Amino acid sequence: MAQAPPPTGSRIQQLGDRLIVHFRPRRSWGALTFLAFWLTFWTAGGIAAFTRLLNADRNERVFLIVWLCFWAFGESAAAGVIAWQLFGGELLLVTPQQIEVRKQIGRFAKTKLYEVPLVRDLTAARAPSDEDERPRKDFCIQFAYDGGTVRVGEGMSEREAEHIAATLSARIRPRTWWGEESQAEPYDDPFEAAAPAAPRRSRRLGILMQIVFPLIVLAAIATLLVAGRRDSHQRPAAQPPPADASPRGPVWPPTEDQFASMRVLASATTFSSLMSAKTTVLSPPVCRPHPTWSEWTCTVTARPTLPPFAGRTLRYRCSAVTTPQPGGGPVGRGVLCGPDPPPSLGG
Repeated sequence: MAQAPPPTGSRIQQLGDRLIVHFRPRRSWGALTFLAFWLTFWTAGGIAAFTRLLNADRNERVFLIVWLCFWAFGESAAAGVIAWQLFGGELLLVTPQQIEVRKQIGRFAKTKLYEVPLVRDLTAARAPSDEDERPRKDFCIQFAYDGGTVRVGEGMSEREAEHIAATLSARIRPRTWWGEESQAEPYDDPFEAAAPAAPRRSRRLGILMQIVFPLIVLAAIATLLVAGRRDSHQRPAAQPPPADASPRGPVWPPTEDQFASMRVLASATTFSSLMSAKTTVLSPPVCRPHPTWSEWTCTVTARPTLPPFAGRTLRYRCSAVTTPQPGGGPVGRGVLCGPDPPPSLGG
């Protein structure tokens, strides 16, 4: 499929090997006006209930505490919707190893990570709408992940969404350059067998604002009640530190049976070797005919980011090398990459 041309005022920003796409939530001014009007009276009702709670008898206190629980839920939900539409933003950060989706309101953010080897069918799709709502005209980014569907962003035209989807696919699926020997069956990701289970994170911004804030309100109510009746203080329980859920990257080098052909293996190995050396690949690798597991050579245009040739566009040659082991041990295998021909340091 041909890649759509970049639209005017693209949301995409590239920082080193990281691609960042900015999204803004869709604003519904009718809903914002209604929520602001409703929240004003709802907040006044909560303040009146708090004031009454300090001088209420036992039976009335029970009723007010239950009512304030629902009040805190509604207060946090409405405030969260208003803050999200006015000040919220969504970021899509893409590296060759993972996709990070971050929703944030000021300093508060919710982040979810997706391992690239488990991402499938990244494409542009029409933004979802409710069953009783007319189909929306804007588009979003959609991909399949671990048996589910993930949608990111909204408010894009079809042309812009297709351009962003094509750019992201080229970043996380560079080996599509080497699909000259594609098969009829769907291509199996060579990293899938080596990729660890994706971290499952259930933190959601809406749940966070709707649960944590009411809990804080309840703790404050309990503190007021205990202080008024027993003159004591309630200390909140310490939260355990979060477990380390940092993702682990795929294992390299791969095995021979993970690739459809030796040419695809040689191309993938060339790309991985240069990327691990902080070198940006600018063209598809071109490999010599009839490569084997132990003998192959590929050339590619790339730009290193490390001295002494940082920032220069050079032609690189990568070849398979074998190293005999002393004592008749198994032969070591590796990859040797370097500029071809070697440029002068002052050039």
